[in-house]
Amino acid sequence: MKRVLAIDVGGTKLATAIVSADGAITAERRAATPRTEDPEELLASLIAIAKASVHEEGAPIDGIGVGCGGPMRWPEGIVSPLHIAAWRDFPLRERLAKAFGVPCAVDNDAKAFALGEHWLGAGRGARALLGVVVSTGVGAGIVIDGTLVHGAGGQAGHVGHVIADPDGPECDCGAHGCVEAIASGDALARRGGAAPEAIAERARKGDAEAERLYRAAGRALARGIASAAALLDLDRVVIGGGVALGAWDLLEAPFVAELSARAHLSFTRDLSVLASALGHRAGLLGAAKLAPDAGI
Repeated sequence: MKRVLAIDVGGTKLATAIVSADGAITAERRAATPRTEDPEELLASLIAIAKASVHEEGAPIDGIGVGCGGPMRWPEGIVSPLHIAAWRDFPLRERLAKAFGVPCAVDNDAKAFALGEHWLGAGRGARALLGVVVSTGVGAGIVIDGTLVHGAGGQAGHVGHVIADPDGPECDCGAHGCVEAIASGDALARRGGAAPEAIAERARKGDAEAERLYRAAGRALARGIASAAALLDLDRVVIGGGVALGAWDLLEAPFVAELSARAHLSFTRDLSVLASALGHRAGLLGAAKLAPDAGI
């Protein structure tokens, strides 16, 4: 049976696992993303947990699939993640292929999430799926008729940089009012002066400013998705990521109200919006699907 080393690289965590052709996950490993400015130190940490997965499996791997934060040069796999300062123009695909001696593919982590949910999660059977990850940043991937959409340079799906409020806060990309500048974990922390989890707890206890931040986040997310639905004729959206799933009780009401107010076209009014069925494993399963010539 074909086996793939699946890797999920995020701003706060590194995850690895062995994934077989039927979607079975074994030898799963997770670790915090090291806070370092040394690109080699970060790579060494990633390779260490990846080798732990391979060693535990005790069988050869046929390829490597990686979901990593963007932007990146695709398909070369040269990455410059906004939320990982140590890697700028870092040849991740080349270095991993050399370290393990098998073919490697690297793509955006949100695209991997969408691919995983379409394969085995809440996106199964969707003809036009948008998978949205609300975590450190806000990313997305598009799967149409079973095929991952890449765009001209592999960057398709950046719903986090749809403008939700032209007068809104500045985004890391330099624009103002992006969905990511309002709804991401980093944005909430910056605007609320605490970790998103702490702000969410304040909101649940009735703190007016914390409630306002989550209402704004829910509305911004809905505006980005409504725009994507009109552009792509979506039939389903799957939302995941720690920020969204950890505070959906706060986001849902403003999100639903704003989506209803914005999505008026006949083909957007019946849009199905679901929570991730795979949780943190969606990215690993999608990363496995990316691996070249591995039969996943």
